[in-house]
Amino acid sequence: MKRGEIWTLQDKNYASKARPVVIIQSDDHNSFDSVILCLFTTFESSDIDTRVLVKASAQNGLNRDSYVMTDKIVTVDKSILGETIGQLSESDMKAVSKQLKIILDLC
Repeated sequence: MKRGEIWTLQDKNYASKARPVVIIQSDDHNSFDSVILCLFTTFESSDIDTRVLVKASAQNGLNRDSYVMTDKIVTVDKSILGETIGQLSESDMKAVSKQLKIILDLC
């Protein structure tokens, strides 16, 4: 598992159906049993400044344009992740990182 990878997650605490998530945890800290990630939504969120629009592509494996919800940061056990479906582009990951810095007041 690497930062920027998109996986599926199905867990009753987060969604009733499998949904995409993006790993935001540093690659230097992937020896833990858990992983830190953000959830995606297809809900129109252009008016929510904590959301990052990601256009569906072959590289990221998304079926529809979606938003990374940087306001929905979760830590889950790696065992509940499904399969890897893609990878965020470098520019999309930079946009996610920028929003994470803002929402976590790390600027």
